[in-house]
Amino acid sequence: MKHLGLIFWALALPMGAAQAASSCPPGFAMLQSSDTCVRIGGRVRAETILRSTDSRKKDNFTNQASGRVQLDIRKQTEYGPARAFIRVQGLSR
Repeated sequence: MKHLGLIFWALALPMGAAQAASSCPPGFAMLQSSDTCVRIGGRVRAETILRSTDSRKKDNFTNQASGRVQLDIRKQTEYGPARAFIRVQGLSR
């Protein structure tokens, strides 16, 4: 029997007393010693498909995995709000 194991890593920015009253939108954290708001997110999906036949000599299985990481940065400037958004996505078969 095949096992499929996934390990999820999460990056959490600590919420200090000074950050609790920040001007960041919900889900964002303020970078320490700045007025820049950051949100890091993503997802991972993995699946294994087992195809069985009557003879069992031709059994096969397929693995697929996909993932996405995104970084959203927001900052107030003298010209108004500035935003940078980066998303990296991958698929493996």
